[in-house]
Order: sequence, then C-alpha cells, then structure tokens
Amino acid sequence: VATFDDLSIDKAETGYRLMATAGSLAPATSARFDVTAGPATHLVLTVEPTTSSAGSSFSPAVRVAARDALDNTADGYTGAITIAITPGTGAGGATLDGTTTVTAVGGVATFSNLSIDKAGSGYRLSVAAANLSGTTSAAFDIIPGAASQLVFTQQPTAITAGDLINPAAVVVARDAWGNAVPSFTGNVTLDLSAGTGTPGANLLGTRVVAASGGVATFTTLSVNRSGTAYTLAARASGLTGATSVPFDVTPGPVSQLAFIAPPITTTAGEAIPAVLVAAQDSLGNTVPAFAAAVTMGFGEIGRAHV
Repeated sequence: VATFDDLSIDKAETGYRLMATAGSLAPATSARFDVTAGPATHLVLTVEPTTSSAGSSFSPAVRVAARDALDNTADGYTGAITIAITPGTGAGGATLDGTTTVTAVGGVATFSNLSIDKAGSGYRLSVAAANLSGTTSAAFDIIPGAASQLVFTQQPTAITAGDLINPAAVVVARDAWGNAVPSFTGNVTLDLSAGTGTPGANLLGTRVVAASGGVATFTTLSVNRSGTAYTLAARASGLTGATSVPFDVTPGPVSQLAFIAPPITTTAGEAIPAVLVAAQDSLGNTVPAFAAAVTMGFGEIGRAHV
C-alpha cells in the first residue's frame, strides 16, 4: 500500500481524476471528484475599465471577482464590493457615477452603469471589500462627449465706444458635463443680446469665427454706441447658446459738436424754442464729461442778430 497524505490541487474545477502508475503494472484511475475554491482572500478585476466618453457607461461593464489564496474565484462569496476613483488619478474633482457598491453573486460583482463626468487621462479605479485585499485597475482615459453647449471662458469688459473689446471674448464648446470638446470646429456667432445696452447699437468686427480646438476667439469686436449693461450672445448650430456677463461702453474723447434739438422756423423777435447742442465723440455718442463753453452764432454772416 502506498499512502499519499500531502496531495493538493491548486485550481478549483469539477470532474478531476487521479491516475496511479507503477512500472509494468496496469495503471489505476480514480473516480471523479471536484476541487472547490477556498475562502475569499482578495479581489481581482476580471474586466478592466477602458477609455470611455465622459458621462457614458463603461462598455464592457467593469467586473470584479473575489478569489481565494490560490486565485480561484470564491463562488460562495456574497459580500459587498465597492469601487471608486483612485485618489490622485485622472481629473481633479471628477465623480464616479452609477452604482458603486454591488453585492457579489457567485463571487463576482458586475458594475454595469459606471461612468465618469470629467475628461482626463491616467484614471485608475480601486476596489475594496471588508476583510479582503483590494486591487487597483490599469490606467485609462476619459475623453469629452459630443459638444452640446457654448461657454464664455473670457468675458467682455468695459470699453470705450469704437475700441476693441480687450481682452478678446473667448467662447468654448463643451459637452453636457462641462468638458471642453477640442474636436468641435463649427462656426460660433456673437451678437449684442436683444434689449441690452443702447437701442440701435451695433457690434462691429468679425462676429463669426470657426472654432479651432473647440475654442472661438473674437479679436476684432467693438461697439459703436455708449451704454450700460450690454451683454453678448453666443450661438452655434446644434448647441445651447451662452450669454456673457454685462459690460459698459463709455463715450470716446470729444471730437465734434452736433445739434440734437436744432432751431425751427420762428417769428422775428420771438424766442427760438430751446436749441440743444451736444459734445460728441467721433461715433456720435454724447460725452457727459464735457463742460466747456459753447458759443452760438450764424453759420453765414447776415444782417440779423442772435
């Protein structure tokens, strides 16, 4: 009789047989038997997260297995497994959305609706469960989703009428989660928002700019009429528009006088209804700061007297 008292098998499986041999003797084969997994000791990512769009669920779904010390799936394990973004990876402030704690079934937890809101590179996910050794995924990236909205990243500031808006207004195309979308190259148009500033004012310069890397920069814009609380409206086909913060336009330096209430036909010797003369800049805006004396006289010398 040969006694084998220290045999073991490392891989859990069903239907094993053992074969005994000795020289020229006929071999013997055992009955079938199974090897089951030991108690769970650690976690393993069996389906890793892959590069995905912001806000979109990972596909295929992330899967985690509880395994024994010999790396067999511990199919009797039914504990809760939790997943999270590994601190210090990816984009700061990113959120892992979806069901982040799943109860294992047959030792396996499938995270079917996970997504990340911020685009970034080098993300990793960490998985943990009570009394088990956790693990961390391989690095992966999150890319922006489709462009869905416009955002002012550089706002207009107070200017003088006719002068360029400086620094230039900048508009960026972003996805629904606020990530800049470098692939967007569509036309972005700026207008003065209806009902703001001075009626009849015009936004001058190149108002339509093709985005480059998702960014449209407007370097030649100016406003011809002084006024307060102007805003700019940005629009692009298929995207939600944006409105800038309010800004003021002040008159330029005085360059001319203009009759804003000219004289009208009057009977000789009677007072002419009030005549108003405004000091204006070169674009016809009244300059309130002007306080010098204005003299009235005839444009052509005649016999009459003012």
